[in-house]
Amino acid sequence: MSEITDTFEHERLLLFSDPDTGLRGVVAIHSTALGPAMGGLRLRRYPDIAAAAGDALRLARAMTLKNSAAGLNLGGGKAVLLDDGEWEDRDARLRAFGDVVESLAGTYITAEDIGTTTEDMDLIAERTRWVVGRSRQGGGLDDPSPATARTVFGAIEAGARVRLGADSLAGIRVGVLGAGKVGGPLIAMLAEAGARLTIADADPARAAAVAAAVGAEVVPVEGFIHRDVEVLSPCAVGELIAVGDVPSLPCRVIAGAANNPLVEPETALALHRAGILYVPDFIANSGGIVQVSGEYEGLDEEAIAVQQAATIARIGEVLDEAGERGVPPREVAVEMALERVSRARAAA
Repeated sequence: MSEITDTFEHERLLLFSDPDTGLRGVVAIHSTALGPAMGGLRLRRYPDIAAAAGDALRLARAMTLKNSAAGLNLGGGKAVLLDDGEWEDRDARLRAFGDVVESLAGTYITAEDIGTTTEDMDLIAERTRWVVGRSRQGGGLDDPSPATARTVFGAIEAGARVRLGADSLAGIRVGVLGAGKVGGPLIAMLAEAGARLTIADADPARAAAVAAAVGAEVVPVEGFIHRDVEVLSPCAVGELIAVGDVPSLPCRVIAGAANNPLVEPETALALHRAGILYVPDFIANSGGIVQVSGEYEGLDEEAIAVQQAATIARIGEVLDEAGERGVPPREVAVEMALERVSRARAAA
């Protein structure tokens, strides 16, 4: 565990278990300089608690960058629950997690993520008020995944404009890996814009259903990053593209919803040198956090839509500045995000 935690600078790492329900998990809080840490609750299989902690720490830092770059007064945090295959009493475990969130006294606000749902957030809300992404019946704004898809779509449009010189996505070959809560709505938006779509998903039946609705081509997940597309949109799990993959990538733009799609930080520079435009994940996929932040602040949907439009405009500004400076867009986006955090810390 020390090998993991020694490489990170976080405010808090909480490992927890509930003997009554068998719940085990991690909450990582990277920063509260801008405000309470907000980030999703992920449920997935991990080989051990150390792997879960490492994932939570990485994702929490990414949430600090995402929330800051989106102009939100929120810090970055993340929670992960270990899927041990014994989630028959899911409700009890989620309520127990709600108690964990409540014990953090508002320093961490949870939301849905991979493996969790709007209904799960409603259950957690029975035990704590520090939860967003609830259903409308539960006082929220429903699933934020379509909002995430909207900013990813905007990122693809911006990337195509900058790298491909395209003023629309009509006829652009786009590959979407993941046809789930975000990938599904994104695929529908891309199809409406006239993109030529190739899709893959770990669930072949889901991929087939989504493809049939829009006339997309379905291919296997294996080797997807090497498909002959102009835009690659990773919308499933992260750590997809390594430095060694870059020379054989046929795409010219990468913009998706997946968190941390690059295996190593050096991959962003390798992509830049190869002439592949990588739109940083934490600005491309920020639409969902903008929506749940608005839910937390009590904003109406019109005000949230204005914030999302501003976020999409900011993506284009990051890409343009990166082009002017001749640096990877991730460098510009990280600088922008960390500058806000530094100013907040200095003013505290």
